[in-house]
Amino acid sequence: MRKTKREKKYLFVSDFDQTISLDDSGTLISQAVGIPQDRFLEKVKAIRNRNIVQLGGELAYLLVTDPEYKGKVSKDTFIKVGKEIRLKNNVSELFKILNQGIEHIRFLPYVVSACPKPLIVKSLENILPEEQIFGTDFRYDHDGRVIEIDRTAAGQGKVAIVDSLIERVHVPREQVIYVGDGSSDLHVMLHVNVYGGFTIAVSPSPYLGHISKRTVLSDNALAVLVPILEFVLNYDEEQIKEFFNDIGHPIFKWNRAQTEWLTIE
Repeated sequence: MRKTKREKKYLFVSDFDQTISLDDSGTLISQAVGIPQDRFLEKVKAIRNRNIVQLGGELAYLLVTDPEYKGKVSKDTFIKVGKEIRLKNNVSELFKILNQGIEHIRFLPYVVSACPKPLIVKSLENILPEEQIFGTDFRYDHDGRVIEIDRTAAGQGKVAIVDSLIERVHVPREQVIYVGDGSSDLHVMLHVNVYGGFTIAVSPSPYLGHISKRTVLSDNALAVLVPILEFVLNYDEEQIKEFFNDIGHPIFKWNRAQTEWLTIE
């Protein structure tokens, strides 16, 4: 009797802000209450200089402590911004492909982000179920205004969530794929790498480039499938191009390069 190839599971975890979205939620929330982008970024920088919150948790800290934000942001604000935020091209198609699986590989997709959860849920409505989304949770007053942080999915908080997902879906740690773009992803990327998982950066940040196993830059969410096909299924370049042709998204331009970051005096 011929044995069929056993299905293999991979946990796929992605950040949200500027990983599968084009916009920064902190900037949009700030603008919604009349605070310009440069003022928001100044505040974030000041918090980071003081090292008083987990990397990525600066927005949550501002919402409950800063006088310019406190009492002005509500759950409705998050939902409104969630409707407006721009996603990268083909985010829906990416999660559809992951859910369907590729060959004998099954992917279990989740989003884990320091972004407010109601915002992510609204933005990914009809794309990813709420139970597969983890963000920062807040407590609200009777009018729905933010009054306290309940749980933040930043820094070590992301690590804890990924660990809980590994236990939930029963996958080996080396079968975890994490995709991120910024400082809030550093801890979780290091954690995934230590256990032999696969990390993908989608921004040119030098510090992420040193940590992630691959960097892919594109405004199309499907681009992260390229290193996944190489890592998980051992596809070569021609097989990857054929795969993208088959799903109706041929690769128009593909520049492959190893980037070296140098400072020389």
